[in-house]
Order: sequence, then structure tokens, then C-alpha cells
Amino acid sequence: MRLLVCSSIFLLFFAACQSEPKTKDNGTGLTTDSPTAKVHFRCESSGEDENGVPHNEVFLVVNDQSTKVADVTACDEITKDSYLTFQIPANAVAACGGWYAGAGDYFYALEVKGQIVVMKGWQAEEQTDEGYHYEQDLVVPIKK
Repeated sequence: MRLLVCSSIFLLFFAACQSEPKTKDNGTGLTTDSPTAKVHFRCESSGEDENGVPHNEVFLVVNDQSTKVADVTACDEITKDSYLTFQIPANAVAACGGWYAGAGDYFYALEVKGQIVVMKGWQAEEQTDEGYHYEQDLVVPIKK
């Protein structure tokens, strides 16, 4: 985990020191340019079950078009100044997640080659490793 944090800090420092903005990263489609789409996550509470456990729906909104991503127990926006804490890359265009009763689900979105890629991760207090276990969960084309 230390290596990941140190690497992230180094990359952020290196990117900040460059005089010209980078537009493409070796054909990956990842850019440091301003996003071309308006992207955010919307969390909607669907109440509590008979045991008092909260239920929330997570939606990805791309240019006012909404796509359901998941059902989770906790969901709040994650601001850019907290991305490093949650191991979210600095070029993410939106993030959300939350912790409830010893476990959490987390999401972030990247703009890649005209699409929004949603990464889903999790963390639990009884896990034996570190980190958020992010994996690609969903790809949504950007519609103008």
C-alpha cells in the first residue's frame, strides 16, 4: 500500500510540473484534458428494511442520461480532495461510495475514448489484504 501511495504522490507531482497539458496517454484514451461530458453519480435512498439496514441505489449520470450502477447500503459523493484516501486516480471524473456495518462499496468513473468507464471497489474490516479491490464494472458511451 505504501508503494501505491508513494507512486500516486510522485505521479501527481510529476504531472503538476509539466509545462504543457498532456492530451493522450500512449493510445489508452485517458486524458488530462477537461472531460467532454458532464458526469456525476446520484445516490437515491430506497429506505430501510425490516432490520433497519439502509438501502440505496447508485446511478451514473452522463449528460443527463441516467444508468443504474448498483444497490448498496451507503452512498455519498466522494470529492476530488478525498480521491487519494480512497485510492481513486486523480483523473477520475466522479466518485461515490460509503461504509456501513463494517463494509463499504466504492465507485469512480473515468472518461476513456468517448466512453465513461465505471470502476467498482469494496473494502471490509475483516479483509486480510489492503486496498479497495477496484475492477471495471460498467462502460457507458457518451451521447451528446
